Amino acid sequence: MTDAEQQLLQLLTERSFKRGTFTLVSGATSSYYIDGRLTATHSAGAFLIGRVVYERTAGLNPDALGGMAVGAVPLATAAVLHYHLNGRAVDGFWVRDSVKEHGTRKLIEGGGVRSGARVVVLDDVITTGGSALKAIDAVREAGAEVVKVLALVDRLQGGVDAFRDRGVDYEAVFTIRDFGVEGPAGG
Repeated sequence: MTDAEQQLLQLLTERSFKRGTFTLVSGATSSYYIDGRLTATHSAGAFLIGRVVYERTAGLNPDALGGMAVGAVPLATAAVLHYHLNGRAVDGFWVRDSVKEHGTRKLIEGGGVRSGARVVVLDDVITTGGSALKAIDAVREAGAEVVKVLALVDRLQGGVDAFRDRGVDYEAVFTIRDFGVEGPAGG
């Protein structure tokens, strides 16, 4: 684990990880919850996320990084800033839940997602992978290639299998075990 990853784990633990009883998007109950936005929208958190995403994706030479709105917006912003700091141009994007009804009527906002583009899909927390799968579908529909899905935290509840089934490389910076939770049992 790099120094930046260690610092990010500490910040995620302090700001984003909660124990209790929580209802997840799927309707399942969990004994813990990770709200990655609380870290992603903090100055140190944004800096560290951008650095870690850059370090884990720079070798892929992506044209764009992003994922589903709203969660991927701060992740993509942090990442593109680090690309810039390292002298490399890259676009950020986010996928809406549905096409907006006004203006340009886009499903994908931002830049870089076009035919032939190399794209990294970002997510703060992966459970079953549903949000990232929606982003993958939108990116592929635009003709771009998904070269990796990168998550900050994997809850170890099936996301890896969902991405494998779609033929997409997947990596998580941390798993729930890094937070002292043994695995999917109990949430």
